[in-house]
Amino acid sequence: MECLVEKKLNPRKNTRKKKRNNTVVLIRKSNALVEAHYKFTIWETRVFAKMISMIDWEDRDFKEYKIFFRDVIQDFGLRKDGRTYEDLKEGARGLMSKIIKLKVKTDGVYETLETPIIGGIKTPDDVQRKIIQSKRLDDDRVYLKVSFHPDLKPFLIELKERYLVYEMANILDLSSPYTVRIYELLKQYEKLGERTIELQELKAMLGMEEEYKLYGHFRDRVLEKAKEDLQKYTDIRFDYEGVQAKNYPYELPFKLKSNAVVAIRFYNISKNDTSQGAVPPVLKLKRAPVQEPVPEEEGSAVEVSHFDEIFPLVSAYVSEQTVWQWLEKAPIEHIRTSIQTTLKQARKKNSPIQNIGGYLNTLILSPSLFATGQPAAPAPKPQAPKEEKNWQDEYNQWKNRWYERQYEVIQAFLAIRPGLRMELFEQAKKTVPFSFDPKLSDEQNYKDKMLFATAVWELARQYCQEELHVIEKQYLPQLQELERRMGRA
Repeated sequence: MECLVEKKLNPRKNTRKKKRNNTVVLIRKSNALVEAHYKFTIWETRVFAKMISMIDWEDRDFKEYKIFFRDVIQDFGLRKDGRTYEDLKEGARGLMSKIIKLKVKTDGVYETLETPIIGGIKTPDDVQRKIIQSKRLDDDRVYLKVSFHPDLKPFLIELKERYLVYEMANILDLSSPYTVRIYELLKQYEKLGERTIELQELKAMLGMEEEYKLYGHFRDRVLEKAKEDLQKYTDIRFDYEGVQAKNYPYELPFKLKSNAVVAIRFYNISKNDTSQGAVPPVLKLKRAPVQEPVPEEEGSAVEVSHFDEIFPLVSAYVSEQTVWQWLEKAPIEHIRTSIQTTLKQARKKNSPIQNIGGYLNTLILSPSLFATGQPAAPAPKPQAPKEEKNWQDEYNQWKNRWYERQYEVIQAFLAIRPGLRMELFEQAKKTVPFSFDPKLSDEQNYKDKMLFATAVWELARQYCQEELHVIEKQYLPQLQELERRMGRA
């Protein structure tokens, strides 16, 4: 029987492909829903996760959610074929028959609420059948319309306290619904670093009270798989041990740790669309300076000399590891001019630069300004020759103004969207957990912690791309022209 259960969880193999959507997508649900008793298949889990991700922070009620199959396929890296379509549709239909048991408190008394999940499903059957036969799953007419059951509203809408937020990227590669549930249950206690769960309660939450009667089977097929996959694919990892009671574990103390390497990798995938094979930047941050690779153009002695030059200038704002990262990724002249112009601007009265460390890091580590594929600006009218140094000064001033305007736009954008601001704070805590001090408030971390602030800025960019593009069109042509003039000087 246990073997049959395993086969049912993984009805087919090789359903995934590498390419997927790298946009940051958040899952937010109440702790009561995280700890509810239910059992899903992996396809039901994926549909449920997609539905939750479509709820906006500021929503006041459920909507009818239109799920395009192309989006689910892209989000989870699934194959575009008729079988995937059928599996996803069956996942949605399966949710129609599932009942969730939640613990609720009414007038000081704890009760068990049993509620359906989905209120209804709509599909354009006649159109879909023809499209599926032609294998055009990216068509706008291949979709489901689904709605949550109203009883779930307190657990998904207007959450103010006792809720969990995490990036959906963490569960994309998890092939077992049990592993997804264990991830959420442990993610709740990440900051505390440990959680103890009664074995029977854990099995009840996973909806498998009558399965795996032998602890060894449960350990090998559920706990060990979750341990391996969480360390490999998510932003946390764990160890555990069973506390024995009459030769059968009664409690399972889990020891949690942040899987910082994976967290940083997710952040950079969504920011730069780098390949998953790239070395995670966190490894570079953790290495000692003597282990930094030697650039091709410069010897190690020169690099150490640059460090001795740069770090004293910025030691009040950034760490040694950050300066080593700059020296590895950016030209020394770019670093010098960025520091000079930033500190000069920061000393001005009413300067918009409040977080000098975060501003410097964004300025220095941003990609090349000229690899955008923008058309060249028209040639300027003839002017009197200038010295190369003056061209460089003007270039630096324009570049610094551009970054100041981006910073101002992002700040203004978040100032009128408190819900999004809070959401990005929560996401940044998981993106750079080693740069967040839990003893400080979110706002204080944003002000004082350079990496935390940078993570918030980069996460916010995707929400205000149109505004930033307007600024780019104002500054980029002039910067390109100055670049050409410096090249001719």
